[in-house]
Amino acid sequence: MREFLLHIPGLHLARTLQSGQAFRWCWRGPVAEGVVGGGVWRLRPVPGGVVAAVLGGRGCPGTLRRYLVGWGPLGRLEAALARDPVLARVLPHTRGISILAQDPWEVLATFVISQNNNIPKIACSVARLCEALGEPIGSPPVAWTFPSPEAVAEAPELVLREALLGYRAPYLREAARRVARGDLDLHRLRALPTDEARRALLELPGIGEKVADCVLLFGLGHRAVFPVDVWVRRAVQHLYFGGKHKTPRALRGWALDRFGELAGLAQQHLYQYGRTRLRRPAAGWAS
Repeated sequence: MREFLLHIPGLHLARTLQSGQAFRWCWRGPVAEGVVGGGVWRLRPVPGGVVAAVLGGRGCPGTLRRYLVGWGPLGRLEAALARDPVLARVLPHTRGISILAQDPWEVLATFVISQNNNIPKIACSVARLCEALGEPIGSPPVAWTFPSPEAVAEAPELVLREALLGYRAPYLREAARRVARGDLDLHRLRALPTDEARRALLELPGIGEKVADCVLLFGLGHRAVFPVDVWVRRAVQHLYFGGKHKTPRALRGWALDRFGELAGLAQQHLYQYGRTRLRRPAAGWAS
């Protein structure tokens, strides 16, 4: 099994892959295994980067590197975040988070599944969905690709419900149908102003503002977006407002004024801080 060394200074692999962005990574001790770009990868953190090995399929180191590097050099980005005096105190506990460069359809689908759900259950549903409707990788299969919009759109609802999607099953199927028909062009949404792209996502049944913002940030490259969940709200209220309650909409506006194009990355650091450093609310991503 050939290994590749990817030099990615400042990357904290666990913080990045466990930050609520992606749901297809599993851990064996310090080693992560997951699917990127049609290949099944095993990733091991080392000083200054990651040692990667292909376990199945066609894995391209360049594709994996682009996936992990996301917005670019972390040192430069974190130096910009540290200009905020509060984030300067947060960063020693959260450094190394990269916003992944993910497939937009996979992000849309997985965040539809994420509604009112927690990360272990989301990961379980995504794994079942991939095994039921994705293409096998390797022979015998070691994993499955994420199913195409067409595969999900044509799937009987029973198949979706067997993936433990519950009431989310018709929402996911409708999103898949609109993407498959071309009614929702995810690549076009990348180029639209953020507010226009958000409005297009909110037209999907079952999509609220938080899920729309997660899709914008993690799948469509919109940086000035600040998804608010229980962890983020708790961290911001504690760190910036002395515990005073703020609505998610108020926090989104505040974050865009304060962080601008770094709002999405600031959100990830505040999410990590809230999840690991503050007293835990009910477990999960959902608010």
